[in-house]
Amino acid sequence: MDHIDTERPDAGLSGDETSLPGVINRTPLADRIALRREDGCLEGSPVAGFDQRVFGGHLLAQLVLAAGAHAPARRVVESLHVCFLRPGRPDESIAYQVRTVRTGRTRTVLAVGAEQSGRELVTGLVSLGPGERNSSTASVRPPQVPEPESLPSLPQRRTAGLPADGVRLPPHGDWRTASRPLDVRPVDDPSAPRCLWLRADPVPGADSHLRRAVLAFASDRSLVPVIARDRGERAGLHRPAASADHAMWFHTDSEPGNWLLYVQDCPAAGERGGLARGTLFERDGRVVASVAQHAVLLD
Repeated sequence: MDHIDTERPDAGLSGDETSLPGVINRTPLADRIALRREDGCLEGSPVAGFDQRVFGGHLLAQLVLAAGAHAPARRVVESLHVCFLRPGRPDESIAYQVRTVRTGRTRTVLAVGAEQSGRELVTGLVSLGPGERNSSTASVRPPQVPEPESLPSLPQRRTAGLPADGVRLPPHGDWRTASRPLDVRPVDDPSAPRCLWLRADPVPGADSHLRRAVLAFASDRSLVPVIARDRGERAGLHRPAASADHAMWFHTDSEPGNWLLYVQDCPAAGERGGLARGTLFERDGRVVASVAQHAVLLD
C-alpha cells in the first residue's frame, strides 16, 4: 500500500517536479514495485502521486519480480533482454504475463510482458539460472573516484549551482519521496568515464528476486545521458531521447542500501540514436551487473 501524505507544509522539500500539488509519497521502493495476484494474474501499480509516464526502471523491476514468481526452485534471474514499446500511464494498473519458453537442467527461459488495457508496454526474455554468489574479475576495475559521502547530493548540487549532469527529475529534498527513489551522486571528472554513485533504501531480509529487481530499477537511472555526453552536448541542452531496449546481466547479488558505482560509456552514437553501456560495481570493486541500452534521439 502506498504511504501518501497530502497538504503537508514540507511538500516543497519532497518529491520532484512531477509531484502532484501537496502530495508526498513516502512509500519505500520495495513496496512501490511489489506485485499482487488478481484473479490468478500478476499485477503491479505505477508509482502514485506523480504526473509522468511509468519509469522504465519501474517496469524492469516488476518484470524481474514477475519472472521470479514463476522461477523454479533455486533459480534466479541472470539476464533480461527487453524492448520498450509504449509509455505507461500513471493512473492504471499494469498486468504482467509470463510464459515458459524452455526449462532445462540448468536454465529456464521465460517470455515476459507488461500491458495496460491491452496496450503492450514492454516485451522480452528473461533467463534464470543458479546465480553466482560472488563476482570477481581481474580485467575490469572501477576508476578511482571520490567516495560517495564526500560528494554533494542532487539537492545540494542545485543549491550550490552545480549541474545535475543529465540526471532527470532530481529530488527537491528527501530522495526517498521522489518518483525515482535513489540517492544519486554524480562524479565531476570530465577526463574520466561518466560515473554516478547511487543507492536505494535498505530492505532487510530481501531475497535474491527483490535484490535483483532493485538493481534493475537502478540500472535505468540516468544511463542515456552518457550518449549526449559522448556526442559533446552540454548537460541540459542535449536532445531528448527515448529508450528502445534494455539488456542486463546480473553477476551477483547486492544488498539494497549499498552504494554502487555506475560507470558508463557510449561505444556508438549517430544522428538518430546511440548505445549506452554501464557497469555497476560494489565499493570493493566487485562487478555486480552489466547493462546495455539503445536509445532513440527525438526531435
